[in-house]
Amino acid sequence: MPMRHQPPSLRKATMLVIANHFESICYGVHSTEDHYEMLATDAYLDVEGPFAHMPSTVLEGLLDAVCELRVLHKKHLHILLQPQLDSLNLSFGMGDTLYGLKVVTQRCKNLKRLDISYLRHINPNILLGLVPRFSSLVSLNLRMTLTVDQMLASIGRNCPQLLDLNLTATPITDRGLVLLCVGEDGQRQAQSLVRLVVAETFVTAAGATIVLQSLARLREFDFDQIFEVLERLESWDAAMEKKLLHGVSVRLSEEAAPAPSYLPLTTLISTAEQVRLSGLDAATRLCPDATSVTLANAWLASEDLYKFMLFERLSSLSLTNSEGLTLDFHDGVLPVLATCGPRLLNLILANFTSVDIAGIGRSCKKLRNIAMSNIAQYESFGPICNEWFTELQALELWSDPQADLNPNMFRQLLLFCPNMQNLLFKGCEVLTDKLFTEITEVNPMKKLSHLTLDHCHAITGDFLHHLLNSENELTVIRLWSCLNITKYTNSELSRRICDENMDVYLEWFQYEE
Repeated sequence: MPMRHQPPSLRKATMLVIANHFESICYGVHSTEDHYEMLATDAYLDVEGPFAHMPSTVLEGLLDAVCELRVLHKKHLHILLQPQLDSLNLSFGMGDTLYGLKVVTQRCKNLKRLDISYLRHINPNILLGLVPRFSSLVSLNLRMTLTVDQMLASIGRNCPQLLDLNLTATPITDRGLVLLCVGEDGQRQAQSLVRLVVAETFVTAAGATIVLQSLARLREFDFDQIFEVLERLESWDAAMEKKLLHGVSVRLSEEAAPAPSYLPLTTLISTAEQVRLSGLDAATRLCPDATSVTLANAWLASEDLYKFMLFERLSSLSLTNSEGLTLDFHDGVLPVLATCGPRLLNLILANFTSVDIAGIGRSCKKLRNIAMSNIAQYESFGPICNEWFTELQALELWSDPQADLNPNMFRQLLLFCPNMQNLLFKGCEVLTDKLFTEITEVNPMKKLSHLTLDHCHAITGDFLHHLLNSENELTVIRLWSCLNITKYTNSELSRRICDENMDVYLEWFQYEE
């Protein structure tokens, strides 16, 4: 049966008790009147508290415990933001963030990890004042904040040890990235960066080119036109450097910056419709250590995918066909799988006219995660093979309810994977109670933790009760728009989960035509 609600660990339980009785434990305040007086007079600022010499891990745990039960107030931050704290998470505005930022800049000079993501209300000038105080930062999450280009210049100057920087959905431009990488004297900075995230920003290929030319240790860079950037980088020279830096008003270094012959990038992402073969060639030459390739919407010929065979460490491959359906599974994808398949752990295929499940099974014996979406036809195959898909841990099938799916495909994918943890099926009409039960009787999937059924109209509450009776690790069940899973079924399941103390999150949306 699914996991039951368990008591917390002694450490967690202790911290929750402290969080619940924070005022009496830390300030010796026991009455409501004394509490209000302490806050009104700011008397709490004169109290050192019992945690002044606690290690950072304890302070972090107490901050998490307070956030779990209450809103972080000045009285909590005053006690818990101690000089030895090396990690702080104030994301989503979990309390008095302005006070927290003020105190942390005054006290926590050795802070190594700071997460202030989603704080859209914090003025850019306040953010600009933060960075010069934290020269020891190794991780900084600024996702969905009002981070501006000038702040990146400050990060480049003041955070030489920074390894991980998240700038997702911030208003930065190419100029900001150049200021991050190139100092006022033209010298390169931020040289320790290993991971840089710039999704949903105003960064273009020009800024991304400067980044890859400047940051020699960068391994993860999520710019989604990477092949264009790599092509530019191979033709890097003094004229290009002058053009790109002058374009954002940054001076040149006195020493010419050479074109790199090798990049340690492990992740390559492209969502551009126009991808040139010269860009793919540049990727294979500059990034031989790439382990993950994502190619979406590109109008490439099937044989162009053969370039990916040269990535000898490729373990994750995601291919989304263009609107013109220029990529064919047999002519393009299958030869790549035949070469790289023995190493592949993750595979995503979307928008193909046909897919050969047997071909994937034969080629990718170590596959752990597979997702297929908008596949017009899954080709039939011979006898089910017990040597295919034995390592699967996650399976997602996004289909149309009218699609003609073969029950044997589900048997092949699910019968021989005892370590399956995550299942998602959308629009799979052929998936019935009988078929699913037949599969689970052979392979109980004892490690199954997440199940999502979306527009799977042949599944009923009977099978879901069967799952709740079975030995597994279910923690999440999502039932979206399934015709035979009614409001009554949802009430039954909810009541049973509650009555039997199951630690399961149940989400249900009613079917609507």
